[in-house]
Amino acid sequence: MWLKSEDWRKNPPICGIPECNLAGNKQQLRITGPNLNKNQKQFAIPFQSIINCVETNYHIASNYMQRGIKQMLHEFTINIPYKQVDQYTDDLNAAGIYHLYYESPIEIIKVQNGYGYEEKEDQHVDLKIYASDLEVENLPEAYYSLLETTLSISRNEITYTSHNDTVWEQSYEFEDIDLGNGWIIVYPNSQKQYQDKNILKFDPLAAFGTGLHETTQGCLRMILEKDLTGKSVLDLGTGSGMLTIAASLKGAEKVVAVDYEEVARELYHNAELNNLTNDLEVVQADLITGDYTIDDTYDYILINIGANETMSILKKHDLLKNSNDFIISGLVEWHIDQLIEQFQIGGFLIKEKTQTKEWVTIHFTRA
Repeated sequence: MWLKSEDWRKNPPICGIPECNLAGNKQQLRITGPNLNKNQKQFAIPFQSIINCVETNYHIASNYMQRGIKQMLHEFTINIPYKQVDQYTDDLNAAGIYHLYYESPIEIIKVQNGYGYEEKEDQHVDLKIYASDLEVENLPEAYYSLLETTLSISRNEITYTSHNDTVWEQSYEFEDIDLGNGWIIVYPNSQKQYQDKNILKFDPLAAFGTGLHETTQGCLRMILEKDLTGKSVLDLGTGSGMLTIAASLKGAEKVVAVDYEEVARELYHNAELNNLTNDLEVVQADLITGDYTIDDTYDYILINIGANETMSILKKHDLLKNSNDFIISGLVEWHIDQLIEQFQIGGFLIKEKTQTKEWVTIHFTRA
């Protein structure tokens, strides 16, 4: 139930707008791996705890549960100066201990494109070390001795607790989401039955995006209110493919979904859950710095990745020529004027604009 170095290379988590809402999730995870060089060694993503993180560990825990493997998760905690985290993690990695995380002491700040953070370097942090009794014998005693020797600390400086597989399994259940427009996002563990409701079945797996964030929900509502029968749709920055699934459920004949990561497995899995039979194409490409070009025209283009990224994509691909209708989300209210101006100069007007808290979704149509 671990994020090892090879897992990060295959499915690296991304911290940013819109899916990771730093404003509502103020902690960070840093995980180390034995095969990463110094510059690659630490990754930071919003994180609440190893037990209830819905964005990064759901698919790993699920894989264990599906295989019927039961285990005890052992957690050891030491309080250390934040400035010394690198040294501690290096020492632990050298001793063969790789399953670590700590929550960076941060302050959430507003930035132009959404939210950012500043690290508070003078504080202490809890460094958590995890071990499974499926991987290590004689726990917790084996790790008590190893930690005392490796870090030159006393047992009194180590806090220990354990989590059984039942608690872990229960913590990875998503609550269904009522979008308030007759549509329900239904997750795999749901046992609920809905009368007179439209259902979008969704399993986040390893890809980025769960549908929990206001921008995704705002974009979904706008898509699900439209009749896309026979239409062609381009979904840029598709992530887990939720917008692609929504467009397909509304009748889109062809949807091309593009993402920086390899997300075909997740998207086709969710398409199968919803019994979709339309033409779905998944493309792995870097839309901003890569060689991929967008040559075809589409009835709708969907972008849910933030204003700066959207403007970069529009400029690089001269994208306004490729559709008469754009649904743009991942926008914060204090950073939309420049994007709106770019569309207006290109001959577009705002057909619909919605907002949830500070997050804005806009449907632009050619005038």
